[in-house]
Amino acid sequence: MVAGCGSESTAHEADSVDLTSLDAGSYATTPIQVTASDGGAAGRAAEALRIGDAMPLPMDIDPALTINAGGVRPFTNVSDLLIPEMRGGKSAFGWLEDTAFTTDPTGFTAGFATSAQTDVDADLGYRLTDLVLSFDSAGDAAAAAEVFASARFLDWGEGSGEPTRSEAHPGALLSLQPVRQVVAGFYPVGSFVIGTLIQNQEKASEKISDLPDLIAKFDKAIAVTEDRLKSFRPTPPDRLTSLPLDPLGMSRLTLPRPAGDRTAHGFNGALDAHGALHREYASGAALSLFAKDGVDAVGYGAGVLYRTRDDTAAKDLLDTYFVDKFRHRIESPAGLPGARCTKYHGPNRHAFPFDCTVAYGRFVAHVWSQQRQDASQRISAQYAILANDK
Repeated sequence: MVAGCGSESTAHEADSVDLTSLDAGSYATTPIQVTASDGGAAGRAAEALRIGDAMPLPMDIDPALTINAGGVRPFTNVSDLLIPEMRGGKSAFGWLEDTAFTTDPTGFTAGFATSAQTDVDADLGYRLTDLVLSFDSAGDAAAAAEVFASARFLDWGEGSGEPTRSEAHPGALLSLQPVRQVVAGFYPVGSFVIGTLIQNQEKASEKISDLPDLIAKFDKAIAVTEDRLKSFRPTPPDRLTSLPLDPLGMSRLTLPRPAGDRTAHGFNGALDAHGALHREYASGAALSLFAKDGVDAVGYGAGVLYRTRDDTAAKDLLDTYFVDKFRHRIESPAGLPGARCTKYHGPNRHAFPFDCTVAYGRFVAHVWSQQRQDASQRISAQYAILANDK
């Protein structure tokens, strides 16, 4: 579940809030005019979100993969796949050397990364990371797959990996790190490259080597992803600038993420109900509640904005979904008594200490921050944007 605060019902009637009394700091308080100074960049960002809406959820590949493993996001540069690693450098997937991912390959347009594991404890079960990267042509995709596959595993004194293969997908370019029980591969299919990594930490910790199982999981991920891509039509390069910037009508109502914001892999944009499940912490629980409350779109910016079926559904989502025993209620922002704000006291050292949630009409907004005042200002600003949408 998303971190939240209590399960009691909270009144949130719009006419009880004086918008002039809200402290929104420097955040916007009116709906956003969604425009782009660079049409090409905006078109690629829109294409990345389209890919996220189309590609399978990890639990579509394996129903046990329901726990978000982090790093789920759209991207328009392959360097966005690089993440910090323990030696101070960066790596792709958290496992591969960065050299093959510092420069965009010829023809790269956009992509989406999703990742999930089978247990809240990363040392149990296994983890899947699945990428889809779109290119201008099949030739560009095939060439890029060769470049990506040239990346070796980071060598922590256990070797930098060895090539392996899939009988079911002979065109896949795979590498194996046997000690860590990790397989990574890149599979060109049409104008796409599917990148998949399987990590079985549980078997690694038990010193069990099971390559057939790793390959079987890889094959299932490739097969399901390839099948989903059959119904996806990539936007031709010369039409990217004509893609609508806010096709779901959510970006104009979502508090935009400020420059330099460090709220964990954030971005400005929106996904449909399916695409949004990639980013939910527990996708199985979210799927059921999204269906129950008619969530059809989710906006991302300086927080998250959910659009439900109606006011009643928004109240249900607020009361049901945003619950966490480690979050304890603190005072609501001045002038916004219907907002629920909490402080985190629990074992997750990566959790943001403060968050706030509020409902308005058919919408539910959730924000978080390192600072209490900032969380209060974000939720106040987001509420004002919704209330000012006339």
